[in-house]
Amino acid sequence: MKFALVPAVLLALSSVSFAQGNMGAAAPAVTPAPTNASLIGNYIVTGTETNGKKYDGSGPLAVTMDKNGALELKWDNGRYVGIGQVVGDKLVVGSAAEGRVVIGIMDIKGDGSLEGRYWRRTDPGTGGTEVWKKR
Repeated sequence: MKFALVPAVLLALSSVSFAQGNMGAAAPAVTPAPTNASLIGNYIVTGTETNGKKYDGSGPLAVTMDKNGALELKWDNGRYVGIGQVVGDKLVVGSAAEGRVVIGIMDIKGDGSLEGRYWRRTDPGTGGTEVWKKR
């Protein structure tokens, strides 16, 4: 009885797939997982300060590969510097601004852009955001 049940279940499952129009359909395109190397390039950055105030305007960000394999980040032509590492579909960032440590977590989007939040040591606000669009 158990052996007869297995083919019946398989037949039922294949009928469901056929009825839903999935039989023989091509698999959906799979986006490759992001890597440090896939993020190398130049970006335009917009965002908000930790107090929620919008940045005065957009600014440049250069992302290069450091000799240790991590990403080297240079905002505003090196005025601010940081380091980043891809973890899954996120970019984890550590940097310094105005002598204070900054951490950030960026979502890596399928179109190559990134958006996320950051926190700066001793800042009272938690509204820091950035959006990076590849040039």
